[in-house]
Amino acid sequence: MRTIYDNYRGFKISKDENKYKAVQNDIMFSQSLLSEVLDKIDTYIEFNFQNELAFMSPLIQETCYPDAYSID
Repeated sequence: MRTIYDNYRGFKISKDENKYKAVQNDIMFSQSLLSEVLDKIDTYIEFNFQNELAFMSPLIQETCYPDAYSID
């Protein structure tokens, strides 16, 4: 197994035989093309980032604009 990227957006990418594998903790993607693995990682990161923003948005607004949530 040969390492292609040691850290691509937090994933280690290696080539094993005719497959590229990306691993981060307990998450693994395996594709025949390097571009497909990179696309999977990008999609995964962006999906999780969007979900995190949706979750954090009310907390950020409350922290940045506390008066917007006060009841007079």
